[in-house]
Amino acid sequence: MDLNSGVKKIAFKTAWTFRTKLICFAAGIIAFIGLIVIPVEAYRPLNALHQLIENAENLIAGIYSAFDPSDIEKMNRFALRNISHSEDISLFNTKDFYTYRSMAFNMILTEGGILPENEVTGKLEYLESFEKKFDYCNLADAFRYWQERFSSEPDMPEIFRKYKQLLFNVKENTKATGFRLSEFYIMLDIGRNEGQFKDKVAFVLDSVPWWSATVPSYSGLLYDVSNDYWRDLALAGKEGYGHNPISDPNRWYMPMFAEDAWGSWFSVWLTRKSGTVYNMFNIDFDASSVKELMRMVALAVAGVILLLILLVMLITGWLSKMVTRPITELTDGAKAVAAGDYTYEVPILKQDEFGELTMQFNIMTRGQKERLNLMETLEKFLSKELAEMAAKDGIVLGGQKSECTVMFTDFAGFSTITQKLNASESVDVLNMYFSALIPIIKQYGGFPDKYIGDAIVAMFGAPVRLENHAERAVKAAIEMQKKMREINKTRREQGKPFFEMRIGLNSGEVIAGAIGCDAKLEYTSIGETTNLANRMESACPVGHVKIAEGTYEKVRYCSLKGVHISPAEMVDIKGYNLPVRSYSIYVDNTFIRKDIDSKDINTFYIYTERSEK
Repeated sequence: MDLNSGVKKIAFKTAWTFRTKLICFAAGIIAFIGLIVIPVEAYRPLNALHQLIENAENLIAGIYSAFDPSDIEKMNRFALRNISHSEDISLFNTKDFYTYRSMAFNMILTEGGILPENEVTGKLEYLESFEKKFDYCNLADAFRYWQERFSSEPDMPEIFRKYKQLLFNVKENTKATGFRLSEFYIMLDIGRNEGQFKDKVAFVLDSVPWWSATVPSYSGLLYDVSNDYWRDLALAGKEGYGHNPISDPNRWYMPMFAEDAWGSWFSVWLTRKSGTVYNMFNIDFDASSVKELMRMVALAVAGVILLLILLVMLITGWLSKMVTRPITELTDGAKAVAAGDYTYEVPILKQDEFGELTMQFNIMTRGQKERLNLMETLEKFLSKELAEMAAKDGIVLGGQKSECTVMFTDFAGFSTITQKLNASESVDVLNMYFSALIPIIKQYGGFPDKYIGDAIVAMFGAPVRLENHAERAVKAAIEMQKKMREINKTRREQGKPFFEMRIGLNSGEVIAGAIGCDAKLEYTSIGETTNLANRMESACPVGHVKIAEGTYEKVRYCSLKGVHISPAEMVDIKGYNLPVRSYSIYVDNTFIRKDIDSKDINTFYIYTERSEK
């Protein structure tokens, strides 16, 4: 398993501290309590609102029962006739036009006629709302208009006056009950959203006195309906009660109130069919008490939650201190040990389970220090990998048979080129090459056995067993030669000396183990497989890779991209009676040979491009 991925997994598992888990547990308890308490508390203002809605519905039912159906039909017909009636005067279709009409209409119903100018201006509450300065003559014109309208229906003023007074009386009587109203409205709807009733309904009558009607209202005045739910029943051809939405679409946590300087108003209405049209008996009542109750409940719930959070923080802080302080001390100790300080002693705070854990941690740290001392001693004689194996399992000095691939490398013409370099230059260039090549061997799981002058001997499959040791070795060799190409290109451009390398590989059974004596041990491999790998290196084309048949049989079906494997070549090997079958792996199309007679080390190698074939 990759060490970094393991660390990441551990870090992920320990990302939540004990204190955090305690707080989350407490938060879950608070949430559970909240799920029980909040709905109960939230229902209180909603229950109060529904009670007010019920009171409003009862009040509307009483008002509706006081109306004579025939009188309602007459008022409806009168309003419908007024909708289409217009005058060719300068104020028509202005705000002031409708205001004067409203004043005159309601003044006739409550005063019986038009009042003198001084009485009008002395009682009128909305003089500043006129677009132009109040003009008594315009009021007189509006009064004459209504006289003409009523002249053809002389019984209508009395009918309107009767129900206007009824609405006044009901409004006054409700004040004593604490049920605060804004106004009563009786609207008219034809039951179709078309023509003059496109997004509009018409006033029939209301409870607003002429001196305080800031919003004009008179029989037949069309009123823009921004809230379509007012008309839902009428447009569906149904009758019944309706009210504002309990949940405002723009503020789901609040009912849909109509806010103004005088309060928060909520509308309830009764839709009734009268002949071919529909009337809506509407009441606006003050719901400020509901809004205030909602605020108080929200504050109370928030206060309880804050109190619970405070208690939870205190309790979790106390518990956390009891538990996390020993853990923190252990964590600090682990960090110190990870940084290499094996002398760190974690203080034992209490004689409990954490004290026992701390003591065992300190014992473990001392044991780790002893093991490290052993490792440092062993590394003086062995490589780091072998030292770790020796510290863990020990080493069989006599060795053991292993199936592996042996690699030999050598710089072609090294002795010739180094004759032209001083000692320092020779060592530096050799170390530079080894610094680039050894990591590649280790990357593919190989074990750099030893250096023999300018040669590297490496093993794949020992001391660590590898199933695909041949494939790893071949791929490492190919990558090493490609790395040589990169290095040499740069050094040629810089005018620095460079070397070309041969690599030989052979796979088979070797005897691998620690060879030497107590004073000096060396892990290596011996046997025919190792010897033949050495011979493959000697027979290898410069800059490429040579593999014996033992390696070829293990990699012949592997995917080796970007290289060319030659047909079988029979090579005469010293110590073998018959030629040995081998294969050359060309990493590119370049043929390299040495010019022994060259006076310049930079022209010692001669490069020829081979054909693709």
